[in-house]
Formats: sequence, C-alpha cells, structure tokens
Amino acid sequence: MALVSGIYYLATLLIPNPYTISKTKRVYADYDLLEKDWLYGFRDTTQGIALVLLIWSFILLRVSMRRVTSLPDQYLDELQITNRNWAYQTGSLVIRRTGLGAALLVGLIATFGQQFSGFTGGNGPTPKAFRALERYVADLSFQNPFGFYFKFFLLLALIAYSFPMILLAWREARFPEAISKVKDDAELNPNASAANFYFQSLKWVVISMAVFLSVVMIPKVYITLGNFAFLLIIPLIYLSIPGALFLFVWASVRTAKTIMSVRKAGFTTDQQRKWANYSTIFLIFTLAAGLVVGTIIFATLARLWGETAGIPYFEIALICGVLMIPAQMISMIFFAKLETK
Repeated sequence: MALVSGIYYLATLLIPNPYTISKTKRVYADYDLLEKDWLYGFRDTTQGIALVLLIWSFILLRVSMRRVTSLPDQYLDELQITNRNWAYQTGSLVIRRTGLGAALLVGLIATFGQQFSGFTGGNGPTPKAFRALERYVADLSFQNPFGFYFKFFLLLALIAYSFPMILLAWREARFPEAISKVKDDAELNPNASAANFYFQSLKWVVISMAVFLSVVMIPKVYITLGNFAFLLIIPLIYLSIPGALFLFVWASVRTAKTIMSVRKAGFTTDQQRKWANYSTIFLIFTLAAGLVVGTIIFATLARLWGETAGIPYFEIALICGVLMIPAQMISMIFFAKLETK
C-alpha cells in the first residue's frame, strides 16, 4: 500500500494546475477549467486519499516493524538481524543512487539541452520538444510553488523513511513462522503502572483524533467519503474528547496525591527528591495551562468578557492547550520513576 499510494501520489503531482495571468502580472488558478475538466477533480480527490493512505501505511509499518528495528541485538535471532541490516543498507543504497541518478539526468538536460536544440536553428523537432519539456516543468509549480514543493518534499521524506521498512517487511514476510516475543517479567511499581495506563490510553485518544483529522483536513477526501467521515465524529465526540478530559483530570489528581503523600512522609533518597521535584514542576505548569484554557472557555460561553476587543483569547487558549499535553506527559514520565515504597 505504501509503494502504490506513493507512486500514485507522485503521478498526481505531475499534473500541472491550469492558470491565468492578470493584467497586473499576478498568477491565478483557472477555476473555470478546474471545474469543467473531470481530470482535475479526480486528481484532487484521489491525491488526498493517496496522501492519507501513504501516511497511515508509514505509521503501520513503523508499528509492525518496531520490534525488529528498536530492540537490541541480544533480543533478536540471527535471521532478524540479517534482515534488518540488509533492509537498511539496501534501502539507503537505492535512495542514494536514485537521488544521484535524478540529479545527473536533470543536470544533463539543463547543460546539453540548449546545445542539442540549437543544431537545427531552433525550429526543428528537437528544439520544440525541449521547449515543451521546459514549459511543462515550469508549469508544475508556476501557479502554487509553495504548495507543490511542500507536497513533493513531503513525498520524498515519507518514501525515504518508509522504503527500508518496506524492504524489511518484505523479507520478514518470506519467513512467516511464529517467533517468540520478548516478555519483561519485571514487576512495575504502582506509579509506573499508572503512568503506563496513562500513555496507553493517550495513545488511543491520539490515534482516534489522527484518523478523524486525516480525513477532514483534506476537503476533497471529506466530501468524497461522505457518511463515513460523518460517522467518525460520533466516537470523537462521545469517546475521545470525554476520554481525554477524564485522562487529564485523573492523571493530575493521581500525580498530585502521590507527590503530596511522598513529601509528607519525607524523602528517603536524593533520587526520590529529584523525580518528585521534576514531576511537580511540570504538574504545576500543566494545571496552570489547564486553568487558563478552562477559564477562557467558561468566560466565553458565559459571555463574561464584555468589551475586550484586541485581546487574543482564542490564541492564548490554543497555545496553552497545546503546551499542557506535552507538559503532562513529561510529568508522568518523572512520576513513573518516583518510588513510594
């Protein structure tokens, strides 16, 4: 799926946008032609779907190959180590040689194209073909250069990161026998268990929101999927958002109660003091950011602000809401290391 969606996404990028040039030399998209020609509508819709499939195939590859790519060699057998090394070496070699080949090809055309096309005085089939190719390459990014190059470099980044894992998955699929998994028999302390529950729950909240956003952020995909995209709103409203709010409150209360009890009983080691202090600092920041967000939302809904034009309440709430998530995650990381026995 990653290869097919990547190749198709590249093919859609090679269809240039029609444009018009105004009297003031400004470039605009030719919306009349975009609406009349079915090819552009089909390209925009399928391009968004291909991008969503490409991103999610990369994520699934990372998850499925995480054991082979992240565990130390002592937890893997010889075949897995060989497959991993071969996949990364071959993938890196293919990407390097592909980039070098593309650079040499473009350099050859740029260097010798004009000379070859000048043999017939600029009127033969060779000069016309070269000028047509030159115009086509320019038209690819002429109407929307930043959008085109963002999509192009995003494609290159995804392919560069996912190609070695594609090779690794292919090699692993050739040997489908069951392989024993590594199990950690170490018993977690209560704080580490609570932190593990927090991160596992947060993972599913993030996945559900990512699935919804990956569909609705591309208008053509959202319109095409129709009722399916609408059905994604139901679990988001009734499960993900309430679950995220409950998780935030539960983690804050659990962390605060544990740290207060540890401080009341007295620290037994310097390590315990350090983890408690670090967790406290990020917990305070998390609660302060959450208090700001909650206050702004309540005051906005209750219309308590009055005439306060010029104060960016929405931007402040957005920044605090974004910052309090990693702050709580860091607080839970330190909380997991806090021994309370």
